[in-house]
Amino acid sequence: MTQASAQDIAIQQCLTEETEAMNALAALLKKEQLALSNGDIDTLNQTTASKSDLLRQIVDLEKIRGTHLGSLGFDTKPDGMQDYLSKYPETLTTAQLWKDLLTVSEQAKEDNRTNGLLINRRLSQNQIALSVLGHGNSAGALYGPSGQASLGSANVKGSVPR
Repeated sequence: MTQASAQDIAIQQCLTEETEAMNALAALLKKEQLALSNGDIDTLNQTTASKSDLLRQIVDLEKIRGTHLGSLGFDTKPDGMQDYLSKYPETLTTAQLWKDLLTVSEQAKEDNRTNGLLINRRLSQNQIALSVLGHGNSAGALYGPSGQASLGSANVKGSVPR
């Protein structure tokens, strides 16, 4: 077995694990999307922790793949993977695994963008609601920052202070 074929097996294994992790992330992003739409805070808290773990795993796997590519003289970035596949066109399984990883990564990227839009929309709605509550409540002007009753800027004529 040549160094290139041994490394190809290692790269295939890494790509398989990356694709599995990315599929798990894509599924989690769909779950997050549903939770955002439904305002399900408990699910959002769970998905946040799980996303962090999956992203850490994906980054670690990318580094491992980069190490394998680097040992063969290729760049450790995604361009290096393309160069590797160009130099070794007979690595059809590796090429398919790379294509699968890119496809699921693109879907996860789009779902993440959608979730960001949902978060921004929810944030805007909350800010509008807070603004309405703050301006529509005259009781808020009766109390100062210390919590003590205050007339603030209210102009009360004809009253005698005691």
